[in-house]
Amino acid sequence: MTQATFPEAPETLKAEWFNERFQLIELIDQHNMVESICVEPVGDVVGVVGEVVRCHLTYANACSAPDSVVIKFAHRSPENRAIGNNTRMYEREVLFFNHIAEHLDTPKTACYFAGYNRETGGNMVIIEDLHDYDVGDQVTGITLEQAKLVVDNIAPLHARYFDAWEDDFGDLYTIDGDDYIESFLPGFMGSWEAAVNNFPECFDNELGEAMPRYVAGLRAIMKAMGKGAKTLVHGDVRMDNAMFGRGLAHQEPVIMIDWQNIMVSNPLQDLAWMTTSSFTLETRRQDEAALLNYYQKSMAGLGIDLSLDSITEHYNVALLFVLNFHMIIAGAFVPSSDRARQMAIEGLERGVKAVTDRRLVRLIP
Repeated sequence: MTQATFPEAPETLKAEWFNERFQLIELIDQHNMVESICVEPVGDVVGVVGEVVRCHLTYANACSAPDSVVIKFAHRSPENRAIGNNTRMYEREVLFFNHIAEHLDTPKTACYFAGYNRETGGNMVIIEDLHDYDVGDQVTGITLEQAKLVVDNIAPLHARYFDAWEDDFGDLYTIDGDDYIESFLPGFMGSWEAAVNNFPECFDNELGEAMPRYVAGLRAIMKAMGKGAKTLVHGDVRMDNAMFGRGLAHQEPVIMIDWQNIMVSNPLQDLAWMTTSSFTLETRRQDEAALLNYYQKSMAGLGIDLSLDSITEHYNVALLFVLNFHMIIAGAFVPSSDRARQMAIEGLERGVKAVTDRRLVRLIP
């Protein structure tokens, strides 16, 4: 079975394919088989760039193989699939599970298959079903203690490839690379004015006045993100991608999912995205310094010596950069529910306030 021969849509899933795959990776032995499957939706099923389903599996004989898995597919719409392929999102997640995950000493979801078809732009990733974990809530926000658990999960990734990524991943997107910048900027340029128009109350401040400079200077901000040591980052450390354990014996404290945005960047990008997307304003203002201090100690424990001044400097630049994520969400996508709208407005307000609270408008080129 090659990477190109895999089902590319939920309706093409067959028990026979699972049987062949699970025997190949020795989840089941040659005397057992997957007899039947049952596919059901997960959440909204269809997202901006993909589809997600849960697949229940029945075996001929009792075994320890999973009785359900979660499967991610590329979007079936050509327009949406193009978004994922133009930014190499599908390819990056497959790269993570097939070539990076095994080298990381950090809790992560088990992956049973990850494939990408360059001819069709389709992909499929089969991962462990974390149904007995709790999904983090971006709207309600997380506590400092939960954020520290996330740092414990992502710091080993940062440390493993800190200033040591180029030999293995020289062709991966880098935050300051022209190929990434050129693929990234159009999404922001096409949505920032809508964000300002949709939520003008968020820009009734010095950042609103400086927005033309921010728009013109985003390329320079991305170049500034690349100054200093870079490493592999998760790229989407928001709490809808964090699965928190309930303290059960078999569970980890937290597992991060969705590795479609892994790239080479300023490591503080992950923390800036987490604090602005998933801390309430009050929590960020109260606990932001403590989190940066905890990150410094975590990295030191992994052999990476960073000064708190350096961490703070790179965090400030990262806050300026990730503001554009919040603006894209607030301006480019029509909220599908009250919670989606609340996520957009909360994220935008939190991102703007982080910039104004920390007087970062002065850093805009």
